[in-house]
Amino acid sequence: MRSLRWKLVLTSLLLVFVPVYLLNRQAITFFDRFTRSSLEEHLKNVAFAVGEGYRLSQRDGEAADAGAGFPAYLRAMADETKAHIRVLDPAGEVLFDSESGRDVLTGSRPEIAAARSGAYSARCRLTADRQYMYYYIARPIKTGVRDIVCVVYVVRHTGPIIGAINRMISDQRRATAAAVAVAAVTAAAVAWTLTRRLRLLTRSARDYAARGGPFDPRVKGNDEIGVLAGTLRGMASEIEARNGYNRDFVSTTIHELRTPLTAIQGAVELLEQGAAENPAARAKFLGNIRRQSARMIRLVGELRELTRMDTDLLKAPTETVDYASFLRDAVARLEEVFDQPRAACSLQVEEGIEPRVALMPDKIEQVMSNLLENAFRYTPVSGAVTVRVRVENGLATTEVEDTGPGIAPSNLSRVFDRFFTTESRDRSTDYGSGLGLYIARRIVESHGGTISAANVPGGGARISFSLPVIQRG
Repeated sequence: MRSLRWKLVLTSLLLVFVPVYLLNRQAITFFDRFTRSSLEEHLKNVAFAVGEGYRLSQRDGEAADAGAGFPAYLRAMADETKAHIRVLDPAGEVLFDSESGRDVLTGSRPEIAAARSGAYSARCRLTADRQYMYYYIARPIKTGVRDIVCVVYVVRHTGPIIGAINRMISDQRRATAAAVAVAAVTAAAVAWTLTRRLRLLTRSARDYAARGGPFDPRVKGNDEIGVLAGTLRGMASEIEARNGYNRDFVSTTIHELRTPLTAIQGAVELLEQGAAENPAARAKFLGNIRRQSARMIRLVGELRELTRMDTDLLKAPTETVDYASFLRDAVARLEEVFDQPRAACSLQVEEGIEPRVALMPDKIEQVMSNLLENAFRYTPVSGAVTVRVRVENGLATTEVEDTGPGIAPSNLSRVFDRFFTTESRDRSTDYGSGLGLYIARRIVESHGGTISAANVPGGGARISFSLPVIQRG
């Protein structure tokens, strides 16, 4: 059974039927036991009353065959209790019988034999057709501890009890059927209401997966299904935005890769056409090929870094470090990486600060590498690159400042965009892919920080990023 509708309906029916059925069976069983025990206790009391009546009649010298007196009392008790009552002597012979014409009993019946020996005894037996249950009560009547005056034998069938139980069973079956019917209708209505919206969501999701386009299942409400619909709408919007991002990313990547490939192809064609014979031309074109190849290698590396960045940022563990010491070590390591000749680099740390920052060491070092690479690229060998660290307003701020030509004011808001490179700089030299600052921004923002760019009065550019400081307890 795969349909949620039928699962809900059948579950609801079981939740109604099983408890009702068990409660009904328990009620009937309890009623049967209670009424039978009450009947036996009642017959026992009747036997005692009849025995006491017989004993009193014997004390008063009443004749055994009198038409009134005790025989009348016996018949009245039998009529009242709807039972067959007999009084037997200690030998088991019948002295009085509430019904004339009955066969005379013998004292061999187990309950009578037990009563003749002085013990109360009771038995119950089914009739041959198993329609009725008969109770047989034998109670001895004593004058002392051992002297038995008589035995009172009471017989009554349980027809009224069985009739009452049968009526209870019939009524409870009708009540159970009515409860199950109401539960079925209610469960079906609820199941159809819930699953109709779920099926609408499923159909909309299937159509969206097959054909794309807007995802609008037209399911509203503040319940769980309404929240699910809203979540799916948000997910669809995110998918569409991600698809747009991927299309734009692929298009831009193809363009960025085509540019150096075209330059390499043009240089190769010119060399093949005879430029290789001219040493100056050969050196020029081979230099172009080297620069463009290096650019492609750097671009491919940064693209690989970009594609795995989201996963790395989610999985990489953070460490709480002394940020000033961490940055000193990172800058010292990075200075050895960049080729010489290049501008001089210095680190300035604000006096007396020991900020504690939770960060991913490898990722923040990558940010510093990208910022320093960008600064060295656009700073003359005679210039300087300065790294400063300061703490204010609960933030550890790092500034990478160069003495290069600076950034055009119109480009300040774009330098962290993907694949953006400034157009005012000499593109005949080795320039970046436009991904370094974009990657730096993604890493800093994943740490809960911010990054910005500004021009330095008098020339040069300054890239600053801030990370939250852990407050000391």
